[in-house]
Amino acid sequence: MALLAASGFAQADPAGREPLCVMEIWTDRQAYHPGDRVQVNFWISVNDSPELPEITDAQLELELQQPFGPYIMLSSKKNVSLRKGIEWEETLLTLPVLGDLLRDLGDYSLHAMLRSQDGGLLCEAYASFTIRSMFGQRPTTRTLLVTSRRTQLTEPFASMLAAWLEACFKTQVQVIYQEGFYEAYQAGAFQGFDVIIYYATDFTQGPPPDLVVDIFEGEGITKKKVVWIGYHLDKVQGYLHLYGLKYGELRSASDLTPLHYVDGETDYMLLNADRISVEPVNPDLARVRATADGLPIIVSARHTYYPEDGECFYFVGFHPTAYLAPFGAHLVFLDVLSEAYGIEHPRAALVRLEDVHARTNGGSLLAAAEYLDGEGVPFSLALIPIYSNGQGEEIRLSQDRQFRITVKRALLSGGELVLHGASHQYDGETAIDYEFWDEARMAPVGGREYAEDRLTLAMEELEASGLKPYLVAWETPHYRASTEAYAIFESHFPLIYEDPHWGFNLRLLPYPVETESALYVPTNLGYVARSSLRADVDRILEQARLLAGLQHGALASFFYHPELGLAALKEIVAGLKEQGWTFQPVSFLLGN
Repeated sequence: MALLAASGFAQADPAGREPLCVMEIWTDRQAYHPGDRVQVNFWISVNDSPELPEITDAQLELELQQPFGPYIMLSSKKNVSLRKGIEWEETLLTLPVLGDLLRDLGDYSLHAMLRSQDGGLLCEAYASFTIRSMFGQRPTTRTLLVTSRRTQLTEPFASMLAAWLEACFKTQVQVIYQEGFYEAYQAGAFQGFDVIIYYATDFTQGPPPDLVVDIFEGEGITKKKVVWIGYHLDKVQGYLHLYGLKYGELRSASDLTPLHYVDGETDYMLLNADRISVEPVNPDLARVRATADGLPIIVSARHTYYPEDGECFYFVGFHPTAYLAPFGAHLVFLDVLSEAYGIEHPRAALVRLEDVHARTNGGSLLAAAEYLDGEGVPFSLALIPIYSNGQGEEIRLSQDRQFRITVKRALLSGGELVLHGASHQYDGETAIDYEFWDEARMAPVGGREYAEDRLTLAMEELEASGLKPYLVAWETPHYRASTEAYAIFESHFPLIYEDPHWGFNLRLLPYPVETESALYVPTNLGYVARSSLRADVDRILEQARLLAGLQHGALASFFYHPELGLAALKEIVAGLKEQGWTFQPVSFLLGN
């Protein structure tokens, strides 16, 4: 039980008599994530003094205060009668996170009151709890994200941006939607935040007037970073001269347009129909960061009166979390945003040799490992310690000396070990089947206990084979498992070497993704398939070229099956080196 800032007291009688009752409320946890349920518990003790009256026909009220909002009535229970000396404890209610009442991230407060028939306060108590995303471990900044009212179309744009920020930018995000008088932005709310983002997703709803004043006139605003995304810059034209800018135009286009990143001298595909341009009129203050159709669409600027504070205003003239394409224009947005946050992401190429098990061709594995070692390329080896054909045949790493020797020789060539399940199969063949997912039912297999058992089995094989010292990360077979299973994986491994499995299009990010307990390392360049070998090699090198245009770090990460031979692997490694990439072991990311 987590008792959360709960306090209770009773109104004292004017004559100084004892309180009639004492109350406490608490929630079952201090912090919740989307998808959880909040349980509100209640306890009251009634004084047994014969000097005090009975509690009859009272009313128990529970109020909820949402982030940046007033208290609203959550529940009310009438005709409450309590005997003297009684203690009463129960669960008042349970609410889903992301339901109508708990749909915003942030801090919530609860207020319980027991009132007499005439409305007098008999006793009361307070509690608080937090709803936060599952992303981020050690935030170093706070971000205020002010966005338009929620609609079915536009709400995902804001929630996706909030997830991206917390997952990759070491920041804690508070979102304010423009909904209702109390939920809209209020003057001065930017204080206490390091970065203020206005994401205008609704063309018909202008910016909050108080936000406009704070962004352009707020005390100390040039010491912070302001990022204006999307519509309505035309409504603040009177302020733009402060940053050496002049509003351009809003254009709608139906064609695919290259977005040219000036810093990286690289073009990225822009799919957004609405594009807003802005013109720098004072080059001493403002500079163009990206263009579309020859017009500035991303700019950054210093304030005319406080140029010594550096660039503090950024404008992005498209919606970067809408109309997404792999390796598209959103990458430029992320790179410029990295500058605003002062973050340098790890810049590295990663390669993983995939699906190594007892039926893997040992000669192919050693040839790949020795080639990479000769090129000075550290690599990971995704090991499946138990092979099964799904029909009774089983080969264990600890019982197959030749397999063990092959794996050890490969690791001694500069490899690190990634545990790729215990057997990478549920009822089929290893490396073809899943392990924590039933493909026939399209549902996860087991829960926490099953995941713990499989993980223990795999670890026992590594220990018996003397390979545990090489182990650095986990990779889920075919990247499918229950939420409970992933919690087990994260509790054992600080590195999860796979694309993040949540929504929010996190797989399109070029960075590692932080959860509260692990770092997810993507293979954002994918892999080479035998059926499309030539096309995949070309695709990987082209996508890596786009990533190389980013100025503040990115990962160029792929995996490769050794049985494909060396030709394609050699071409990819040589191509990445030519683009300026440096290969690193995946464990390198733990220190960056």
